[in-house]
Amino acid sequence: MTPPLSRLAAPLALGLAALLGPLQSVIWMSRRSKMVLGVLSALVLALGGLVLGFVPYRPIDVTGAAPPPPPYARPAGKPGLRLHVFNTGSNRMSELLVGTARPWRPAPAFVIEHPQHGLVVFDTGLSAAVARDGESALDIPLRWLLESRGRPERTLEAQMREARLDPTSVRTVVISHLHDDHIGDLEAFTNATFIAGPGSAAHAREHGLETRWREVDFTGGAAPPFDASLDLFGDGSLVLLEGGGHAREDLLMLLALPGGPALLAGDAVVHFDWLASDDVQRIAVDPERAAAVRNQVRSFRAALPDLVLIPGHDLAGLPTSRSDLVLHHPEWFAPEAWPISSP
Repeated sequence: MTPPLSRLAAPLALGLAALLGPLQSVIWMSRRSKMVLGVLSALVLALGGLVLGFVPYRPIDVTGAAPPPPPYARPAGKPGLRLHVFNTGSNRMSELLVGTARPWRPAPAFVIEHPQHGLVVFDTGLSAAVARDGESALDIPLRWLLESRGRPERTLEAQMREARLDPTSVRTVVISHLHDDHIGDLEAFTNATFIAGPGSAAHAREHGLETRWREVDFTGGAAPPFDASLDLFGDGSLVLLEGGGHAREDLLMLLALPGGPALLAGDAVVHFDWLASDDVQRIAVDPERAAAVRNQVRSFRAALPDLVLIPGHDLAGLPTSRSDLVLHHPEWFAPEAWPISSP
């Protein structure tokens, strides 16, 4: 039986990525490069598709560097700091990237209320275009490697307004990394400065955001077990931590919530299954670095048992009775809340 085009397209995209460079570098690129890649993709479909064929998934087990041993500094709780958790949709990766265990996973976004600095956003979730059209709104080859579902009335902007958190009052947006499902709603924050990791300035230039963009310099001191850190406001409330394995520019953020620390990991920890495995999968631009950061998070979490860890695509096990950690529409955290396809 002839496989449907969508089934053929994913291995073709993966094969094209193998021809042109690391998978991450191909998937997440500039608009101009994506246009060129679209043409090349068509050529691959016509000339090399069946040769590239179905590339079977094999685990990429990486032990990774060991972090420095504990004890580690515990952040002192910042009175008045509060974290709001939203989910903007649901994603599922291609089997070629992550193997056969590929459930639909959430696409969260976060808003922090800071007593002195107002509203701070960490990641913005899916775009309105993806919420409306699914992965067909994404560029080639990403649309072949990722299924994505949302609802227009559930973008981060829409949910913030429902929660009476005004997007126009946000002055700081921290971006864990530049993948589409983490920056989809940036345009809602018209008065914000965007803070992103090393090497992200090219994105700002491409989108005319140079005057509102701050690229993090992680040349400062370490924050064991993490290699480098940046205290965002100088008060210990929000500390950015160096990533760099999942994407070159990725970062994490440690929050000194009054009820205990929380770590927003972005895709430095994709989900809890990923954290428990040594398989970094075909989704890391630097497998060794991804494994090293994974080990740092494991060690930090073991040393601080009350740490609330929130991966980039996993909202399981969050506390439900804390006044400093608010879950908005937790019923939307489940895949069934979105117009997903069957397994």
